[in-house]
Amino acid sequence: MHNSMLKQLDLVEQQFNQVAAFLAGGDAPQMQTAAATLQALSLDLARLLQTPSQTLPQPHRGAVRRRIQALAKRLPMLRDGLSRQAALNLRALQVVVPTPVKSTYSGGSSVYGSVARQSGAFRVLAA
Repeated sequence: MHNSMLKQLDLVEQQFNQVAAFLAGGDAPQMQTAAATLQALSLDLARLLQTPSQTLPQPHRGAVRRRIQALAKRLPMLRDGLSRQAALNLRALQVVVPTPVKSTYSGGSSVYGSVARQSGAFRVLAA
């Protein structure tokens, strides 16, 4: 039982490193599939960890705990990288689709413009 738990933890760590590499490289499609795989592997590991802890020998318990804590400490690094990538994509989008300058006399609008106000002259159109 503990052998499968350690193998699963190895897989999670490898996939975590893969997601970090794709994020650093800016490869969004690969990162998306790697993140989905990481989620599935993490769920499998969580199920294995919910088994009674008596089956895991004492020396392995501490090692597994340290490895999981190391992954938890590295998780904010992925979150920060993802935030940076999102900001970069937003800036690139603003270059392609510029946002209008806020007018002093109009109300607030959405980020990428708004629907023009109707004059009210043609409320019903009948044929």
